[in-house]
Amino acid sequence: MMMTMSSLMIVGLILLLLAGVLLPSVSGLLEQNAVERTKDTALQSTHGIELYIENIIATLHFSASLIAEMDMGEETSFSRVGLMKESQADIINMALFDAEGRMIYATSEDAGVPPPVIAASSWFIKALEWEGTLPYFSNPSVQMLYKDQYRWVISLSRAVEFMEGGASKTGVLLIDYNYAAVSQLTQNVSLGTSGYAFIIDKEDALISHPKLQLIYAGIATEDLSAVARQVTGVCRDVQDGRERVLVINTIEQTRWRMVGVAYIDEILRLQMTFLRLFSIALACGGLFAVGAATITAYYVTRPIRSLEDRMRQVERGDFDLAVDRGGFKEIRSLSTAFGHMLERIRLLMRQIVTEQETKRLHELNALQAQINPHFLYNTLDSIIWMEERGRSAEAIEMVSALAKLFRISISHGRNLITVREELEHVRNYLIIQQMRFRNQFTYEINVDREAAGLYTVKLIVQPLVENAVHHGIYSYDDKKLSILITAKREGDRLLLVVKDDGVGIPEQKLSGILSAPAGRGGIGLRNVNERIKLTCGQEYGLSVISVEEKGTTVIVTLPVDLEG
Repeated sequence: MMMTMSSLMIVGLILLLLAGVLLPSVSGLLEQNAVERTKDTALQSTHGIELYIENIIATLHFSASLIAEMDMGEETSFSRVGLMKESQADIINMALFDAEGRMIYATSEDAGVPPPVIAASSWFIKALEWEGTLPYFSNPSVQMLYKDQYRWVISLSRAVEFMEGGASKTGVLLIDYNYAAVSQLTQNVSLGTSGYAFIIDKEDALISHPKLQLIYAGIATEDLSAVARQVTGVCRDVQDGRERVLVINTIEQTRWRMVGVAYIDEILRLQMTFLRLFSIALACGGLFAVGAATITAYYVTRPIRSLEDRMRQVERGDFDLAVDRGGFKEIRSLSTAFGHMLERIRLLMRQIVTEQETKRLHELNALQAQINPHFLYNTLDSIIWMEERGRSAEAIEMVSALAKLFRISISHGRNLITVREELEHVRNYLIIQQMRFRNQFTYEINVDREAAGLYTVKLIVQPLVENAVHHGIYSYDDKKLSILITAKREGDRLLLVVKDDGVGIPEQKLSGILSAPAGRGGIGLRNVNERIKLTCGQEYGLSVISVEEKGTTVIVTLPVDLEG
């Protein structure tokens, strides 16, 4: 405690000294830095506007080059100009006038003013005077050239040459850009909570301002005296009782000036927040220095606490952690013994897992081996019977189906096969059974495309079909049994369904059907259900739905990512 109190006093004196010496100079540097950041933000915004203006100037010149290649007498001459207008949402109208002010073409309605008025417009006169060397930019205004259109626009014009009747003539190309598109470029500038940006021309007239229409209406004002005739730089003024920083940059193409406005109280508020955080960091550093006085005690207790934490983790079941064997000799001996114990536990757990996996594999093989071989005997007897009666073609077909059946059954020792292979195995089985039982049943197999390539535990559908064939055929004398087999995917589940229209299962027998042993000539559903659960998990397996005199449906549920 004495060391801690002494450290607190020393650190406190150092912090007070640093605050008295450094804070005034740091505050000045932070204010200068805030102004520089504001200047950089305004400059970046100016570059963005310059890129936009370069784009619209390029559009104007490109349109002029298109017109120079046209013949005004052709009906499709202006199709590419119209496409130019449609490709840029910011363009309101495009129009071409001859040297007397007569409209030759427009993407909008016809002109609503006579040619002499158009010829007397400043944009028209300047365009002809500059002879296409420079584009003319107008200030924001309501365009009244077209009938029933009164949009706020910024107009660009230039002189163009075009062909009419084989003769070269001079005219004026006019493009009206949506003022809102230009104004949006300044509205997106972020200069604090209340800061904003505006654009003025060479004569200090407003081009763009967040409150331009209010200023025109006399509701709002903007003091331009501080930036009058100033091309670039940083200055300050006071408006509505608040001191402002004004950052001025010139837009090269138009000689317009963009002015970024930031309020001193806002940008310094951010810096004060930084100073508070800096002070907190210094205080935390002092406390950290005080904490150094407790390192000796910590060095003694750390190995014990570390060993205690490891024991708690082992108690929660985490046996894969590493034991820190630092500290004094006695603690290192204890940690070493604890580490040896963990290694022994991990070894025993690996042995248990290996034994369980081996046991599971033996159970799967044992269940697979339970498939009744009587089917093979009966099939071979049927083949012999067909040969004795001269039915060689049917015998060959049955032998071919039997070969395919057992080829899929072997599957190179794999326990998993695709749904396509599983159902091909079932199809061969049903071909053999139809020949044995002389077409006493019909079947249909439907497989969704996305389910065909999924993986399933092999030989799980054939036992279900075998049960349906045996119980159905023995229950009907004069009616064919119908079997429907489907495979489909639902979400993360693969569903294999075997449905028949046999006599069904009595209700008292249905409840224990999945735990019952195999019936006469068939393979128990319990066998299939246990194989699925051993392979996929307890949440998967069979479900049986049956109604007496109407039939039975067996649904196999598997995961879609069984191969993984």
